[in-house]
Amino acid sequence: MGVDGWCDIPDSAQQKPVPCPTTARAPADHYIARTHMRRWATNNRVSVLQRGKNEPQLLDVGRAVAAERGLNDPSIEAAYGRIENRFSKTLERLLDRSSSPTDRDWNAVREYATLVHDRYPALRGSAVEQNALPGGNIMMVPDPANWGGSAASDSLDQLATSMDRESLKALRLQMLGIAAQLLPRFQQVFYVGPMLLGDAGIHAITLHPEGTLARTYVAMPLASDAMIVFGHQLPEDSEVSQIAQTLIMKTALHSTVVIDTIEAPLLNTLVTDMWKHQPEPVGTGAPKAIHLYDSLTDIPH
Repeated sequence: MGVDGWCDIPDSAQQKPVPCPTTARAPADHYIARTHMRRWATNNRVSVLQRGKNEPQLLDVGRAVAAERGLNDPSIEAAYGRIENRFSKTLERLLDRSSSPTDRDWNAVREYATLVHDRYPALRGSAVEQNALPGGNIMMVPDPANWGGSAASDSLDQLATSMDRESLKALRLQMLGIAAQLLPRFQQVFYVGPMLLGDAGIHAITLHPEGTLARTYVAMPLASDAMIVFGHQLPEDSEVSQIAQTLIMKTALHSTVVIDTIEAPLLNTLVTDMWKHQPEPVGTGAPKAIHLYDSLTDIPH
């Protein structure tokens, strides 16, 4: 049985989910795939920090961070599990520097990235509420052109509050394969570190180097020392560290729970200090891209 918002999940996605106990506090609606979390583990353990906690705790990966079961449809959860299983098999090849990932491998990681985007906390809403937040369960592919700004109109912003969240999740699941192909065209794995994993785990980052034409990327951590970047062009060497640092910062800002290695180099420094001053995650609607400028004079007024 899960404790304090941590839920045991079945070894097979086909099995019926195990409900978490209810508590008097607000529901802990976290989601991080166990298969992804293992990449941070030593002896199957990771360090975890939840908002509202004072210090990281060690967690056995046999217990996963998962949405409270509430309204979650078991058939949709099983479909998500199959996507995670394909990603799990692919991840080994992606992180093997001697291997050459196939088109099938890249497609598996694209589908998983789309799933991670789909389960972004604001899009997912609460597992015990029938509807999501305004700006939440809108039909949105993980292309940075659709992240924030004018892409989400007022009427779409309110869709989540008037339609059943599970029906919208089912529709998005049907479209997931197409949405995966709408991620920016090129992808590459970069070995940087340390990286942070959170329940807001994929972010759009737009760089404006020296006032030149913007270069937009979508980045997601793959392991404690690696990330994948999708772009309309591959990032230059000088941009990789900037993307990695921004991804860590965005993950910390938007997440309600984060995962680090046992040594917790990021939890014990960046995250704990940040969360003392920012007790709630940033953002309550659709995810937005972050724009980075090299100079204050380049920022449009």
